[in-house]
Amino acid sequence: MKKLSYLFLLGALCLPALQLRAQEKPKAEERVKVPTPVKVQIVFTEYDGDKKVSSMPYAFTVITDEKIGGNYSTSLRTGIRVPIQTEGKDQKTTYMDIGSNIDCGIKSEDDGRFHLYLIFDRSMLYPNKSSEGERLVSEPNGLPLVRQFRTSENLILKDGQTSENLVSTDPLNGRTLRVSVTINVQK
Repeated sequence: MKKLSYLFLLGALCLPALQLRAQEKPKAEERVKVPTPVKVQIVFTEYDGDKKVSSMPYAFTVITDEKIGGNYSTSLRTGIRVPIQTEGKDQKTTYMDIGSNIDCGIKSEDDGRFHLYLIFDRSMLYPNKSSEGERLVSEPNGLPLVRQFRTSENLILKDGQTSENLVSTDPLNGRTLRVSVTINVQK
């Protein structure tokens, strides 16, 4: 009878320890995220009414779940540097960056979709004359006018999906800028 009592007591003491091990087991089986290369294509398309005026595509690869300096990030910088003369007694030439800057990070979700973090910064020079010589933008000092488009966006997309939800209208000429983003997992 004493042996049976000891076995019962030993079982009662071991039961909580076995329950803790059973609860710890799922943690060991958690899914490990594997870095995956994803091709990102971004297209800036400008329209004058219904007429497409220009289309500027950009494509690059982002590694999912890759952290650089605490951020999930790949950067693309492209453009030109435009000389600008300062006025006054000490005239100097400075340069202004004109073009596209795109920052992108991707985090893989447990359901197979991807969370994209995007920052767009695009600047363009206004033409001051049309192809027929007509003056389009009046700027008395002859200095260039610069259009600026900046936004940040968070998207959740599946492999092969395209998002076309950014539209911006230029206040000076009424043209619209549309941005589409497509992702494709690289095998």
